[in-house]
Amino acid sequence: MFIELQYPNHIQRMVYADFELRVAMGEIPPELLIRFDAVTGDAFVPVGELELYQQLCDPSRRAFRDKLSRPYIPLLTAILVGVQIRIYLASWSSGTEAWLQSEWTQWGPAIYEQGEVWRLFSYGLLHLNFSHLLFNLTFLAYTGYNLERALGRLNLGIIFFGSVFFGGTLSMLMDPSRPSLGASAGDFGLIAAAVVFGWKHVDLIPASSRTKFGWALVPYLAFSLISGLRAENVDNWGHLGGLIAGGVLMTVLSPELSPRDQRTNRWWQAGTVGLCGLVMALLVIFGMGWVPLKASSEGNWMVSVPSYWRAGTSFTGDQAWFSPTGVASMVVTHTVHDRPIGPTKAVDRLVQQIVRGADNATVVSRSPVTVAGAVGEALAMRFSLADGPKTLNAVVLTRGVVSYRVQIQAKDALVKNYESLWARVVSEAVLTDAADLVLATERSANHPRSWTAAVDLGDALYRAGQARRAVTAYERALVWAPTEVRALVGRLRAYEHYGLVGGLDLARETLNKQPAAQLHPQVRAAAVALLDATGAKEE
Repeated sequence: MFIELQYPNHIQRMVYADFELRVAMGEIPPELLIRFDAVTGDAFVPVGELELYQQLCDPSRRAFRDKLSRPYIPLLTAILVGVQIRIYLASWSSGTEAWLQSEWTQWGPAIYEQGEVWRLFSYGLLHLNFSHLLFNLTFLAYTGYNLERALGRLNLGIIFFGSVFFGGTLSMLMDPSRPSLGASAGDFGLIAAAVVFGWKHVDLIPASSRTKFGWALVPYLAFSLISGLRAENVDNWGHLGGLIAGGVLMTVLSPELSPRDQRTNRWWQAGTVGLCGLVMALLVIFGMGWVPLKASSEGNWMVSVPSYWRAGTSFTGDQAWFSPTGVASMVVTHTVHDRPIGPTKAVDRLVQQIVRGADNATVVSRSPVTVAGAVGEALAMRFSLADGPKTLNAVVLTRGVVSYRVQIQAKDALVKNYESLWARVVSEAVLTDAADLVLATERSANHPRSWTAAVDLGDALYRAGQARRAVTAYERALVWAPTEVRALVGRLRAYEHYGLVGGLDLARETLNKQPAAQLHPQVRAAAVALLDATGAKEE
């Protein structure tokens, strides 16, 4: 069966199956004249008068196609464009631009460390200069206008701000130290949504509108991505995040052709808002626990520090890392002393060091602690520097002649923000055997009859705080070289400095074993020092 459609300049013939399809898609308006022998005979009549047309026609699809074909007032798009222009113009006033960039840009340190999660939205309304504004608003106006007609204002707002939010979040995760601003993440989300819309609803889009969706926009998308990758100072992670978010949101959202479409969209809209709210709440509560860390090594003392903090020197002269926010810093260091030192004495020295360099220094607490398998002390202090009052938390560990320290200090008002970071840093700290001890142990194992290897092992064990093992190594060396000065002195020194039981007898034995004239001065001095340490001052 053939049907004839009368257009102003021609008559089109088609089979009934094509007619049904075109009516269902809304491509045949009700006023178009039709001749269908079985129904109209030889006369042309308006197709809308036919009962079969009324049964086949989907009014919602028809209305949707008409909406895409006629002029439309893009209210939300106009508001988005207008607000960004207004903010840009406001930034010209004195001090406003600096304040906006300081408080509104997407900046990982402020979000992680101070919970300023509004930045994940507000950065999408800022622009650096007129060309930046013009480029972003051109894409926003064009794509937003077409999507607003196709999807409605609420869907457009969800796609734009969802893309801004998730673009900013991905940028913060991948490059936290880099500040970012501009609507480009939202623009990429809108372009991706327009592409997906064209692929997903190709049967709904009238021919006159197909250049605004789907494959027609892929070249613009590719050009924007490639331009961003080739340019400096472009937030490509933000672009990628916005692109993914826009494509995903358009996959689940639909034109509201029926109440069912509206209900489905409302669920996805509420879910998107809820997910954004959840991410922001988690960042406020647990943000410091998610700060990316990198390993910092001080010899065998390995402590993680925030990956985006900057290296520098603390007021105590130690190697330090400083938060870009300017409110906190961290020290990771170790100190080699001339003799074994305990945690209490090492903390005393740190307190004196801080008292000399700061004002109003007071000790809040001191307590024993075990970190990385080593015993030490935890210290909390308050003091003042030029930029205000500070709170310091430190852990000091000692092994033999070496003290190991990690500390974090922050402004008093914000010190609680860094508690979870401090807990992570301390719990993940690693203290291994010193490199000289590892090397000496390996050499001694490979050369068991070498007295020099045994002495080197004894010295390394002495420095590492393993006094009994050091004495054993020295005594093994004396088996092969009974008069070796380094071994004799090392054994006496280990007994003296570590207070080992039997020191008095060892000192007497050493002094009486050989005539005084034959006893090496270094050995005699070490034995006398051991006598003094054991209380035998008269001897």
